[in-house]
Order: sequence, then structure tokens, then C-alpha cells
Amino acid sequence: WEPGGLASAGWVRAGGSRAWHWAVAHRPCPQTLAAVLTALPRSSPAELTISALSLALLVPVKELNVRFRDKLPTPIPGEIVMVLLASVLCFTSSLDTRYNVQIVGLLPRGFPQLHLPNLAALPRLLADSLPVALVTFAVSASLASIYADKYSYTIDSNQELLAHGVSNLISSLFSCFPNSATLATTSLLVDAGGNTQLAGLFSCIVVLSVLLWLGPFFYYLPKAVLACINISSMRQMFFQMQELPQLWRISRLDFAVWMVTWVAVVILSVDLGLAIGVVFSMMTVVCRTQRVQCLALGLAEGTELYRPLRESHKLLKVPGLCILSYPSPLYFGTRGQFRRSLEWHLGLGEGGKGAPKTDSPPDAVAEPVRVVVLDCSGIAFADAAGAREVLQLASRCRDAGIHLLLAQCNASVLGTLTQAGLLDRVTPEQLFVSVQDAAAHALERLEPTGPKTCTVWV
Repeated sequence: WEPGGLASAGWVRAGGSRAWHWAVAHRPCPQTLAAVLTALPRSSPAELTISALSLALLVPVKELNVRFRDKLPTPIPGEIVMVLLASVLCFTSSLDTRYNVQIVGLLPRGFPQLHLPNLAALPRLLADSLPVALVTFAVSASLASIYADKYSYTIDSNQELLAHGVSNLISSLFSCFPNSATLATTSLLVDAGGNTQLAGLFSCIVVLSVLLWLGPFFYYLPKAVLACINISSMRQMFFQMQELPQLWRISRLDFAVWMVTWVAVVILSVDLGLAIGVVFSMMTVVCRTQRVQCLALGLAEGTELYRPLRESHKLLKVPGLCILSYPSPLYFGTRGQFRRSLEWHLGLGEGGKGAPKTDSPPDAVAEPVRVVVLDCSGIAFADAAGAREVLQLASRCRDAGIHLLLAQCNASVLGTLTQAGLLDRVTPEQLFVSVQDAAAHALERLEPTGPKTCTVWV
């Protein structure tokens, strides 16, 4: 149901209008805009006048409520005043009969009878039900996230999904439309000063009162006024355009996701646009993970912290020891980049073992790597393909005479590697809980070959 309109604010029977509503919701925006422009010559001058006067009253009142929210004891009820004035004017002037102004008319009173839905029609309706469920939940979750960020509180998406499921399940027993949060009604509630769930409770009480007793009082309410209330309440949605320059500066990929989703929704439809936006967002995540490079780490002097060599100003690097960090999940999409990056750092190219390619100064003398520490703290998860890549790395390091140490693997990654046969390639002594422990073990292993020295990169 769309809480923004009184005619559909409560329990609406599902009849022939359901198919029309679904067709309008899935009509592409260009077709809708073309239909509106085509119908402009046939528009009613009386309804255009009512709409203009309504917007001229509602928009300034909303701006006053927003600007002087802290000074006003209670928000100015512009919507209520507009509804009362329009109803009285339409009744006294007979605008519906003299100027053909569309009015709300008679609202059905009471509740529809409780009855079980026809489960035999479920296979036929399933194809249409899934897009409706996805769109309604996506809109509700997105709207909840917007206001959660605005007012600094958190939401639980699983709880939101449970609430939608329960409410739709109960409302289906009364032949209701699928329910969803709407920007217009939420903006109305926020502008009215609603801060808790009690605001929704009072709104439900008002809707219940309209259904049971107050419906006849809205008989002469022009539908144009209801449309203006929705339009004026959705101004916050258009204000989101102002955030695009900041989004461009913060992340151009997120800006691209926003634009692709918006264009897809406008050109196609809401459900297809959201699906395209989700797919495109997932593609950007995959692209980001595939562009991650292994980082060579060095010890910050006077500390036990290891930082990337290219980011820190003063780091210590032990000849023969290479400490690498891979800050990305290791799965089938990143296994190739992981292998190439490790080969580049360890000199394990097609020509066999060679000089390591570290982030050191160009005049530094590169020594063969004898011990490599792989920091796995950035690997959030690994799949079977990624696990096999680690096993192949262990075999290649063993053949090249490089001692491989794995540090700081989380339980999930370590379990996947173990199931893939990691302990057949390395011993438990080569697994460490921290990079510091692995580096200390590596220094002990390098000590017998000569005096312990280190190079300082500045």
C-alpha cells in the first residue's frame, strides 16, 4: 500500500486495478513522461489551478518547518490545513460537477473479510511476486539506510526482511497490496517531528479511524491535492543530486554505480534498474579485488610494526627475507593476480628463480630470497581455486629453495587451506599467529648463514 494517499492508505481490495497498478509501476520512465506530455493539452484547468495553489502553500510551509524546526514548538500542519481547505472549497463550490475535478469519492468502510489465498494460483503469480518482493525490500532497506545515516543510528537488514515477510504474510489474508516504505510518507513523518515507532502507531490509528468512521469526510477531497502532498514530500529525493559532486570526489566507482542504477531505473523500470545496479555494483567489487597488488613490508625502526615499503619513510629490510601482504580475498577471480604478484616479488618467473623485485631503491643490491613470510591477515576468505594457488606457491617455493611461512591466517582461510591439503606441502611449524612471530623465526633461520644485517630504506 501507498500510505501517501488516503484512498489507498488502508486495507485495499485486490481487484482489476492491481494489473493496472503493476503495469504503471513497470512502465519505463520515458514512456511515462511521453504519456504525461501527450495528455497535457487535455488537462483540466481547474485541477492545474488547484495543484499550483497547493504546491504554493505546501512547499513554503515545509521549508519553514525544516529551517525553524528547533524554534517551533510543533511543526506547522500544512498538509492537514490543505486537505481541509480543499475539501471545504470543493464541497461549497461543487468543483467535481461544475469543472469535472476528480475527487476521492466514497471510501470503503471496515475491513475485508479474512480468507485464505488461492494456493493453486501460486505458480502463475510467482514470476510477478519475486520482482515485487525484491523491489519493495530494496526500496525499504535503502530508505531506512538513508535516514539511519542522517540521524546516526543503525538498522538490522535481517530484521527489516523479517518484518516485511510477516506483514505481507498477514496482509495477504485480507487481499492487500504488498506493503513497502515510501519516501513521500517517510518524509511527511520526519517533517512532522516523528522520532520513534509511536509515530507510526499514531499514523495507524488515524488510518484506522478513516477506515471505520472518518471516510465520508474525505469524499470531496480533490485527488490533485493528494498528488501535491506526495510531490512536495519527495523533495528530499531530488536533493540527493547535490551529493553527487562529493560522491565523485570520494569514490568514482561509487559515482558510476549511482549513475548506472539511476539511468537504468529511468530508462527501463524499477525492478530491472535495481537488478542492473546490483549486478554492476558486484562487478565493481570484482574489479577492485582483481587490481590489488601484493605489498612488500618492512619493519618500522624502534617498533614491531611492519608497514609497506612504498608508504613508509624509514623501514628496515633484512637481506634474504621477504615479507609480503595480500590485502584481498583469494578466490577464482584473483588467483591469477595473486600468482603474478608473488612471482614478481620473489623472482619466480618462467626463467626460474631470479632476483626479487621489491619496492627498494634502484641502486640497492638485490639478494636472492631465502625466506618469505606471507601475511594472510588481509585475506578475508579463500575458495578452492585460491587454496590450490597457495598450494602451488608452496611447491614452487620449496623447489626454488625458499622457505615459506604463513602468518595470521583466520580460522576460515586456514580451514579451507587445510582441507585442500596444505599440511602435505608445509609443516605446522611454518604457520604463525602473527607476522612478528614469523619474522623472528625467519631471522633465526637466516642467522647461521652469516652475520645478521639489515638495510635501511629512507
